[in-house]
Amino acid sequence: MGNNLCERRAFWLFIPPIILSSIDFGLTLYGQPSVYWAGNYSQANEISPSFATALRFHPIGFVALFAIWAAIFCILILLLPEILALFLTVAIVIGHMLGASTWLAYRFHSYQSAILLILATAGLIVFSFKRGQAIDGTAAFHWERTGLPNWCRWLTIVVLSAIPIWWFVIPH
Repeated sequence: MGNNLCERRAFWLFIPPIILSSIDFGLTLYGQPSVYWAGNYSQANEISPSFATALRFHPIGFVALFAIWAAIFCILILLLPEILALFLTVAIVIGHMLGASTWLAYRFHSYQSAILLILATAGLIVFSFKRGQAIDGTAAFHWERTGLPNWCRWLTIVVLSAIPIWWFVIPH
């Protein structure tokens, strides 16, 4: 453990959501119609309102929002107690697996690829969780070593959690 702020095992918990979100975002970009790539960004095809707005702005806006989203979930996985970090990881993975599977099955007409993605995701979750899980259930980030009060940790968690709740849960 040493004096590090973060346990190396935590990075295993990043792998499934980063891989699945990257696949989902890659398929989203790849699945845009030719009229979109000709510069008519208003023809973006995306079910998530927040990411659809970014796509309609410009593909670079979509990529930037993806980077922000990945940073948010990685920070939350670090700060949350382990059971909540695992819960969040699974929720993100399932959400992006659903998004990617939808692209594979409906846009690219590859039902078998969607099924293979589901199986690969299950294996990835099991492997990563076995590598990244703590025996004692502690968070991967050692907040106490920052010298900041614990309420700052929870305030950070609440603020960072509010962003994806706004993006994905609250209709707008």
